[in-house]
Amino acid sequence: MDSVFGAGFSGRVGNVVGYEWRGRQCVRSLPKDFHDAKTPMQLEQRSLFKQTVAFAGRAKDVLHLGLSVPSRDIQMTECNYFMRLNKRCFSLVDGVLKVDFAELVVSDGPVAPVAFGAVRVVDDRTLAVDFEKNPLHRVASSDDKVYLAAFCPDLNSFALSQPSRRGAKSVEMNFLSPYSGKGVHLWGFVVDRAGRASLSEYLGYGLLDPEATEYEEDTDAFAEDGTGDVPLMDVELVRGGDKPRASAGRMPALQSGNPPDI
Repeated sequence: MDSVFGAGFSGRVGNVVGYEWRGRQCVRSLPKDFHDAKTPMQLEQRSLFKQTVAFAGRAKDVLHLGLSVPSRDIQMTECNYFMRLNKRCFSLVDGVLKVDFAELVVSDGPVAPVAFGAVRVVDDRTLAVDFEKNPLHRVASSDDKVYLAAFCPDLNSFALSQPSRRGAKSVEMNFLSPYSGKGVHLWGFVVDRAGRASLSEYLGYGLLDPEATEYEEDTDAFAEDGTGDVPLMDVELVRGGDKPRASAGRMPALQSGNPPDI
């Protein structure tokens, strides 16, 4: 590459385009002919792609933790890998992006998961979740980091918690003041020392309001089906699928007591 174009080549020369991707110099050729029919289906697909890219871009900090290793292994960006992994979660209705949050995956990998319990609303800016540190009895480290990730439809933004150790058996997420009292979708996942992650688990949707359940008898602050009537900007909520993704993180109660120490 360098012997032909010189180090740092970028831009277009004839029908060849040079660019840098993850520190590597790359080239590609342009097509000889391009016919843009601009059919309604083409325009709809372009709009879907554009809005999905924008949605993925808001999650870049989360995806960098949760998808950096698998995306690097197949030479893709985290955002492109995220869209490929979740393509069935995105659709357009009347030109507006619909997201199936209950099926959405924000991390993926071989790391042993934890089993998250119910989400507790500590106050209008804090959530906490206890977890069982090694429900599958797989090889794992007590120093693995457990994260929570949240998406707020009202703010159209993602947030990421500070990590908690697997051995701590609990993780807390503190939000900035604009999130106070608003609804969030929540996921949990684990990252090991090598940067590999576990499959994320969707923990539900609920309000950052500790008194929200006082007005709804027999309901939890967080519902696990990903449903809700929420005012959105350019993203709308749809009900989780009839067959939600099986998550390795949520396990039935063990029959033989607590799992052994890691």
